[in-house]
Amino acid sequence: MSLSQRVVFQIFLPALLLALAACNSGGNSAADGSAATSDEQSAATGDPAASEPAAPLPTDESGAAPPGSGIATGRPFVVILFPDGSTDYETELAAAMRKAQERKPGFALDLAAVSPTSDSPEELQDNSKQALSRADQVIGSLASLGVGRDRINLVTYSAQESDVIEIRLYIR
Repeated sequence: MSLSQRVVFQIFLPALLLALAACNSGGNSAADGSAATSDEQSAATGDPAASEPAAPLPTDESGAAPPGSGIATGRPFVVILFPDGSTDYETELAAAMRKAQERKPGFALDLAAVSPTSDSPEELQDNSKQALSRADQVIGSLASLGVGRDRINLVTYSAQESDVIEIRLYIR
């Protein structure tokens, strides 16, 4: 399986599984529809509460979306460039994480380690290793800012539009 196939697999498989689970969970558990819900039983017995509409379930606005959903938007929240191997990014990263916390308290991140494409497999492998090393640095910085590893989904890929190593953070 190629690197790009693995990335697509890592990004879209969780979203596909979530969609399939949602499709399969609708409807009653009885195949012939003979099982009545508690609301139907209350209406049949004349319970006055049965005529009132059910209150909507509370939604958790702070919950994170599934892994890969941030990347699927195509809009990174933060892009860190590593043109020469060292970049002072931590101040800007801290400000961005505070902003993310204000917008969505339970946020999680898709972190994409992007390496430039190359003409040789050896150079591509070297670029990918460097991108992963930079991703580890950023993950360490995020940990020092209070963003746990369990809230970070890491993917790697190479991109023709990139001529330097980039770390792209997507909020989900």
